[in-house]
Amino acid sequence: MTQKSAPCTAKLSYQYKGNYKYAKVPGVSFRENGKVRKKGAIYLGRVIDEENNIFYNKERGFFKYDIANNQYLPAPEGYTGALKNDQKKTNLILDYGDAFFISEIIRTMHYDKVLQKIGCRNNDTLYSMILFYVLTDVSCLHCNTWYEGNFARMLYPDADLRLQNIRDFLLFLGKEEVRQKYFKAHIDWVKENISDASALIIDGIGLSDDMETDLNHINNYDNNSVKDDNAIRLISVVQRDSGYPLIFRTIPGNINESPALTKTLAVLEEFAVNTDLVLLDDGCLTDCVIDDLCKANTAFIARLPENMKMLYDSIIKTGSADLKTNDNLIAFNERFLYVKQVNCYAGINKNEVYAYLCGDADETSVKNHKTTTEPDKFSQNIFESGNALHETFEPLGMFILISSQLLKNDEILTLYCHRLRAEQYFDFGRCWSRLNSLRTHNEKIALGHMLLCQIAATVNLYVQKLNLTYRALADLYLSLRNQKCVVCSSKIITSEAQSSAAFLYKRFNINYPNYYIKQGKSLKSFYSIPNVIPDDE
Repeated sequence: MTQKSAPCTAKLSYQYKGNYKYAKVPGVSFRENGKVRKKGAIYLGRVIDEENNIFYNKERGFFKYDIANNQYLPAPEGYTGALKNDQKKTNLILDYGDAFFISEIIRTMHYDKVLQKIGCRNNDTLYSMILFYVLTDVSCLHCNTWYEGNFARMLYPDADLRLQNIRDFLLFLGKEEVRQKYFKAHIDWVKENISDASALIIDGIGLSDDMETDLNHINNYDNNSVKDDNAIRLISVVQRDSGYPLIFRTIPGNINESPALTKTLAVLEEFAVNTDLVLLDDGCLTDCVIDDLCKANTAFIARLPENMKMLYDSIIKTGSADLKTNDNLIAFNERFLYVKQVNCYAGINKNEVYAYLCGDADETSVKNHKTTTEPDKFSQNIFESGNALHETFEPLGMFILISSQLLKNDEILTLYCHRLRAEQYFDFGRCWSRLNSLRTHNEKIALGHMLLCQIAATVNLYVQKLNLTYRALADLYLSLRNQKCVVCSSKIITSEAQSSAAFLYKRFNINYPNYYIKQGKSLKSFYSIPNVIPDDE
């Protein structure tokens, strides 16, 4: 119920107590019995959202104040939990370099403009969660603990990373209208800052079994899965040239191939994204799917599953004899592979496609050793028969890629690697997004989590592409984390950056301040040496 009294036209007055801002209606002054008194003054409490006039005090909790009509209104949904404990003890030494570096990267890559389009009420929570997803590989259970010991708490002091608020925050990000705003802004950013190349649809990525939502259904599209296995099917779209993620869609595991691809093409058309290729999971590839894609003139690449035995064996037989020759050897991603193109026909309708028989030298060595050390699978009879021994070792380390288009040997490997990279964007716990496992029964929470995954993957990919060293991102971020800052009474003083962190700062043209001075909730950066000797008067 709202309370209403006489209209008020006075402006609010504000004052700081510590790092927090408080407001009141100043009232009017009058003289009575020779003394100056005030009437109409109203204490509103701590300012939660100054622009929208959201306040908090012990009497009313969270509320919205209508200045013109002097009304107390309920606070909109989403502000509950925004108040932090004012008396909480502050750590004197905080991890500094990693949070500072990523926040600067977001600004210099102009990705903050994308994040603004999301329309989040508490941007401090948004930015803090992005930093957490980029920099850590632990559960959201530990998010607030990370925040309390990191410089992120100084950069984004209004963030609320308690578990209940994280849940509400992910629910907000998982809303369809929020995701559409983000995808539109993100795709525009990729086109403007990275490339305007066509997109690749990547289908058949499975999500965590712990995410029990309405999307979980009997998996009837993956021919490698166990019968009656529940699954959530993820369709992601990446840019062909750069590999940057564009959008993702989640659908139940019992929806077959063709309708899912049709819907995805319609969504991409809405975002003005051209698509020229589909990368399929080997579990999705069947004779019927090949027929459908060829009939629709949709280009595709897929790894051929071994359970399509007749086609698989015929390609091995045709191409393996002269596979390992100098002409077929290529260096790719710091590995050596033999690749040979073989013409073949696939599907019920015998469509003409191109098979690429690949032999991974490293994988061959590993599997050869594994095979010889498994006595139950490797009998003495095989050792005694030269032909049997050769037939056992020959296919080890081989795999087959199927393409509807004739491509160069290194080109098909590059394109297929986009699929492996996309799996890492959204697979919980792998390197690109440095994600954590999420157990939830709510679809919107899962979708909000994946939106943060895409943001983290975008930031990490940007850093990886401009990083001239070949060290893992986790190693680089740890070197940045080793740079600390000391919280003093009047300043926040940064420590010196170690050599690897200094290299990153130089590579990305980022300068870190010598110290900061707190001005309310904001920080003012100082790059010069503090003047410790007073000027002569």
